[in-house]
Amino acid sequence: MNESNIEIACRDLVFHFNKGFLQDPTIPMWVVKTKGKTYYVEHVDANVPWSTKETADNSHTKGSLKFKNCLCTIDSDNCVTLTVLTPEDKERLSYQDKAPIRIISIGSNINPMLRDCGIEAKVLEMSGACTSPKWIVEVTDAEATFLLLKYPKLRALNENEPYYKSYSRWIGGDKTVEYLDYEEDEDEDDEDDEEIFDLDDDEPNSLRWTNPQKWKQMLQK
Repeated sequence: MNESNIEIACRDLVFHFNKGFLQDPTIPMWVVKTKGKTYYVEHVDANVPWSTKETADNSHTKGSLKFKNCLCTIDSDNCVTLTVLTPEDKERLSYQDKAPIRIISIGSNINPMLRDCGIEAKVLEMSGACTSPKWIVEVTDAEATFLLLKYPKLRALNENEPYYKSYSRWIGGDKTVEYLDYEEDEDEDDEDDEEIFDLDDDEPNSLRWTNPQKWKQMLQK
């Protein structure tokens, strides 16, 4: 496996179109949800059994595609591949170290919040010419829970996001990330989701979704 890939052993995974893409084509087109996390991705390939999930009472997402017992792999291009989850995968990933928790604050300096909570951590400040400044910090599970409850405007980053990867580069000594910036949809949430799917007619029971690689250059830097 490529070390830059993210692997997730999923008992259940749902997938649907991101309605926010219709208003802002710079954000990823697709939404993948599993283990309580939401990943915004550029492309999905799946050759595993699936079923539809109807949520008529949900005012935003009326339907989605549901996969069970699959291995979700997110590559460096922010593209997802779903394959059958094997017992070997389960055992291997059970020993995998948990990814560090990183939190982002957009427009509000996170340092006073950390001091108020008695948290000491290395803070990456990113500035952009035309966007709000960002602060990113790596914290423990308990610290993350406390911060997110006390300051609702903070957000935990997923491992596939450019800001998460920028922090890794910064810790590794790359100070240029302090002056780089990415387009950020600050209001991106489940309210922007909508159900739209396309079946790949070339292969039975196979699904293929695609979107131009908006994040490709950012993720490769």
